[in-house]
Amino acid sequence: GDDMCGRYFFQLQNQALPLISNHEQLVLFDFHQGEIFPTQQTLVITANGCDIIGQVMKWGIKGYHGNVLINARSEGIHERKTFRPFLNKRCLIIANGFYEWQKHGSHKDKIYIRKKNQPYLFMAGIYNEQGEYVIVTGAAQKEMAQLHHRTPIIMDEHSGLKYLEHKQSFTVDNEGLIFQKV
Repeated sequence: GDDMCGRYFFQLQNQALPLISNHEQLVLFDFHQGEIFPTQQTLVITANGCDIIGQVMKWGIKGYHGNVLINARSEGIHERKTFRPFLNKRCLIIANGFYEWQKHGSHKDKIYIRKKNQPYLFMAGIYNEQGEYVIVTGAAQKEMAQLHHRTPIIMDEHSGLKYLEHKQSFTVDNEGLIFQKV
């Protein structure tokens, strides 16, 4: 549908991931790598007190109509009864990049979007008691806006950490993105 981010890519470049303190446990976790689809078990980053840890969660939560929700619009998120109960449960979805489709008449180009000179980017997420998450989106800016009117809320390590510590709100930053047709 008109949903934003419906596919992203994540491959462990090496065992050492930014931010997290439980690297050695990662080998025990079972999570998808490569192209990530909704409902798959994936690696996300959460704050547990002072510890920033990698955890495995499922992308997508059941909506009131039995549909799977994979994104949440940051605008009005505090009023949505679906999301309000777990707004305080923040996570970062770690990715190398994400995909968007660009329409050209009847055919679509698949575009891979990543951060310039950075192996990883982080997308803002919120999750529920069942360990299911949604990616939070905002109004797209810059080149991203020419591709789609929505964007995942993208962060680097610094802003990602602030987000996990509830010191940063859902701020769109489409600075320094690279777009590749795949």
